Amino acid sequence: MHFLDRVESTNSYALGLAGKRTAAVVVANRQTKGRGRFHRHWFSNDDSLVASLLLFTDATGFPRPSLLVHLAGLALARAVEQTSGVATQIRWPNDVTIDDKKLAGILCESRGSAVAVGIGLNLNQQSLPDDLPEAISLRMVTRREWDRLYLLENFLREMFECVKEAGEGDSDRALTDIKKRSSIMHRRVEVRTLLRRHVGAVVDLDSEGRIVLRTDSGRLVVLGAGDVRRLR
Repeated sequence: MHFLDRVESTNSYALGLAGKRTAAVVVANRQTKGRGRFHRHWFSNDDSLVASLLLFTDATGFPRPSLLVHLAGLALARAVEQTSGVATQIRWPNDVTIDDKKLAGILCESRGSAVAVGIGLNLNQQSLPDDLPEAISLRMVTRREWDRLYLLENFLREMFECVKEAGEGDSDRALTDIKKRSSIMHRRVEVRTLLRRHVGAVVDLDSEGRIVLRTDSGRLVVLGAGDVRRLR
């Protein structure tokens, strides 16, 4: 465990520990250059839970790396519910939401066989910046403060259990739970990738956690990355 008062990025710090070849958890009170997917800025302040888990994909019995972001989303959703009793959803591929408002995001970054699973969760903020109208904090929902390390402990327990099960070849339970919590399953969506725009209905998530989309033209498309916007 590495407890930091201030750091540019917990993921970068965690990947800097990769040479020690041991799993690690990095927690920071303040992250100054947090990032989301596609190098977007990630908002966080002293009331956030910001942490990264360092793992190694070449470890014996490790699950498919493509599943990690989905397992982390499930583990974080479960941890929030265990901690607060508040129901959550998962917005593919890497957000945890409450009532369609973003509570948390996940970013997995790799360096060789090392992978940092970074989480950023709006925990004890009483309000959020005006330029984040679709975000929410756990305190704003529940009207009370929460212990950062207690929630982190719940997340780590769930995450290690998910990784263990998937690594043993039993990812069905996790994928079933992910689908049950998904905010886009059987919904009409727009998915923007780097090169194309797809519109259609999500009919499934496959064994890799990828969207199976039936486009408006009737064609089935499997998408492993992209920005999703729900249309109805």
